[in-house]
Amino acid sequence: MARSVLLAGAITFAVAGAIAIGLSAFGVVQLKSWLPPLAIDDAALGGAILALGLGFVAVAAVHAAVFIGLRAGRGVAWTIGVLLTIGMGATLVALSAASATSAAATPERAWAFLVATIGAALAAAAYAVAAIELVGELRSGSVT
Repeated sequence: MARSVLLAGAITFAVAGAIAIGLSAFGVVQLKSWLPPLAIDDAALGGAILALGLGFVAVAAVHAAVFIGLRAGRGVAWTIGVLLTIGMGATLVALSAASATSAAATPERAWAFLVATIGAALAAAAYAVAAIELVGELRSGSVT
């Protein structure tokens, strides 16, 4: 399960990064038309989206490196994997809580926020299960 969560995370964050990078290059004007009036110009919005996309790609790379390290039997991969899965789980719990708060504060968009709340909570649960599995493998002594 832990390896599946890491692989899914790597793929998801890589795709999100590619979309954000593409959006920063080709979709800023369209995106700006969907948003309320902003106090920043198109270049600043594009730069922020590019930074977000590069961050997603970096997170994908860490997921992929841990996945590859686990498959290769590298002991350090378990330690990094535990830290990564716990960190991602905690972040997703916070995002789920923020989305639930937004649903309560914005009744006209409550359904969208509730779907995001459930999705983030499910992802947090998957990361928690992955962390528990990796800790179990470390404690069993099977990791070299």
